[in-house]
Amino acid sequence: MSLYTAGILIIGDEILSGRTQDTNANFIAKNLTSSGIKLEEIRIIQDEKKIIIDSVKFFSENYSYVFTTGGIGPTHDDITSESVAEAFNKKYDTNTEAYNILKKYYPKGEFNTSRQKMAKMPSDIELIYNTMTAAPGFKIDNVFVLPGVPSIMKKMLKDVLLKLNRGIAKKITTINTDLFESKIAPYLNDIQNHFTDCSIGSYPYFNFLSKKGGVNIVISSWKMNSLDEIEKEIIKMIKFNGGNYSIV
Repeated sequence: MSLYTAGILIIGDEILSGRTQDTNANFIAKNLTSSGIKLEEIRIIQDEKKIIIDSVKFFSENYSYVFTTGGIGPTHDDITSESVAEAFNKKYDTNTEAYNILKKYYPKGEFNTSRQKMAKMPSDIELIYNTMTAAPGFKIDNVFVLPGVPSIMKKMLKDVLLKLNRGIAKKITTINTDLFESKIAPYLNDIQNHFTDCSIGSYPYFNFLSKKGGVNIVISSWKMNSLDEIEKEIIKMIKFNGGNYSIV
């Protein structure tokens, strides 16, 4: 199993209200899994200082890595940086390097007070550079503070992952069958009981237009070197029950 774990904090009232659909958690989760880092928890929280502080503390104490997105922009409700500073008992002030990066990025006269706020961070941090819009994120202890804009966050995360310690990537394979879940459930249970070092999940689907459905059977494991034997057992079970299958 991966020795490294992670938690994700999605920060923003706009996510909780439904005005904005979060895609960051899914992107981070996929990249962590392929990097050999086991994601333990995703939490969506308000732009509320105490909630951010308490959540950052808990995640930092319980997981190898913590990734936050949102709340580091120029507006009054962007309070993530200030809250993280309090969580680690650090001074919240202008980071000189971040300030100079932003000052150089904006045309003369456009680096206003609001934009200068994006250079305010906890002391004793390491910048996470932003090659798209200049405004950096930062790393403090095991917490990586990233922006909420997906296109920017994705680029910055890729750079962060290159520097992290990691384990062996989780092995995952999906078998699709046209059999229904109620038909194969007892057989999957028996196979799962036999192969305890893996997880077998069944995810039914149904197309109301074609009146056809089936199940996607997902096999995954942090421990096993190969999923081939389990695949063979499941395929044999599908054939025994008269179903069709494909590896997807």
